[in-house]
Amino acid sequence: MKFIHCSDIHLDSKINELPIQKRTKRRDEIVSSFERLCDYAVKNDVTAVIISGDMFDTEKITMRTFSRVINAINTASGVDFLYLPGNHEQNGFLEKKSSFPTNLKCFEDSWTTFTYSNISINGIILTDSNKSTIYDNLRLDPSKINIVALHGQIAGYKAKEDAEIISLPMLREKNIDYLALGHYHSYTSGDIDYRGKYAYSGCLDGRGFDEVGEKGFVLLEINDKLNFNFVKFCSRELFEISIPVDNLKDYFALKERIKEVLKQNVSSKDLIKIILTGEHLPDFDIDIDNLVNSLNGEYFYAKVYDKTSILVKIEDFEGDKSVRGEFVRLVLESQLDKDMKDAILKKGLNALKGE
Repeated sequence: MKFIHCSDIHLDSKINELPIQKRTKRRDEIVSSFERLCDYAVKNDVTAVIISGDMFDTEKITMRTFSRVINAINTASGVDFLYLPGNHEQNGFLEKKSSFPTNLKCFEDSWTTFTYSNISINGIILTDSNKSTIYDNLRLDPSKINIVALHGQIAGYKAKEDAEIISLPMLREKNIDYLALGHYHSYTSGDIDYRGKYAYSGCLDGRGFDEVGEKGFVLLEINDKLNFNFVKFCSRELFEISIPVDNLKDYFALKERIKEVLKQNVSSKDLIKIILTGEHLPDFDIDIDNLVNSLNGEYFYAKVYDKTSILVKIEDFEGDKSVRGEFVRLVLESQLDKDMKDAILKKGLNALKGE
């Protein structure tokens, strides 16, 4: 049998980082990714899709998105969708339960089990009232292959929003074969104990530059034993790339370096965030607006941050009696920190050149 584990799709996310037209297109693409997932499940004879929380971004769900989700699930009528609400939707999705197709089934705030032959899939919505008792109440048959779905944060993982804490030590020796987790937006996996593994599937499609890298779902294949692997499925990938300017003679050389780096890693359909680093001479002009405009003509979306420093030494300007020399000496001799000195030098030197 095959099962899909996905989570944190965050449909109807605002995606405010993008311009409005691309924001609208990106929101539509993320819904389309879920529809493609449903189609993948049908074509690959998947028994059930486990959604470990946060299918929607907020409690308020647009009717258009809700209709597309329900239609996609309904069309995949031979596949069960086992849904565990997360900390984002609250009750917004469950309030529409009367409209759910029969193959969309929900976990509750007490342990809920769905059985497929010798495979047991168990899940529970974590709440303030049950979070201290869920471990004692979880009893699994050791002769079965046991999957457990939870939405929350393992202690030590970094996440943007508050979520219920999941204790891996409390889940040891519970006969868990696979722990299907949601809330953390990048794929990662590890051991629970001698028997069980856990995995965060990560989000299905990245929305901002805090969700860079490959995104997708986990495919579980179960015969005599359980095996799983990550499947890249995102419609576009987001990249954050640092590019040093050291040893470049001018702005045109910088553009060539950027072009070479991106050619090796990035597709034209992707979203990129470039961070310029390193040191450059005072007369090395970095035209951020020109860079952004040219990159946005080649890629779906691009942004550039200038985190470079100007390579200046006070002794280089000791004999310079111009306004520029006096300005540089004043800045370098000041008590300001390095970042502030760099920012003032960039702006000041540009201003003295009439820019």
